[in-house]
Amino acid sequence: MSFQSFFLAVVGTGALLLASCSNDQATTETTTPAATPSMVTAPSDTTALPASGAVYTCPMHPEVVSDKPGDCPKCGMALEKKS
Repeated sequence: MSFQSFFLAVVGTGALLLASCSNDQATTETTTPAATPSMVTAPSDTTALPASGAVYTCPMHPEVVSDKPGDCPKCGMALEKKS
């Protein structure tokens, strides 16, 4: 095998590796559940809280507030009762 053939083989292999590592891969789109009417995304002030006594919020997204238990529309975690 001549040097030129070896060089072309190495360059061709490198080109194939680069092409297979591109960011044009198909991505799967995840969907989050839609917010229910009882869930409100509001600023952190207490004036936007539901009128009922119980308040539920997401541990990861404290801006998500609900008047009943359920799942966070952003991440799907269970809402926890705020004390």
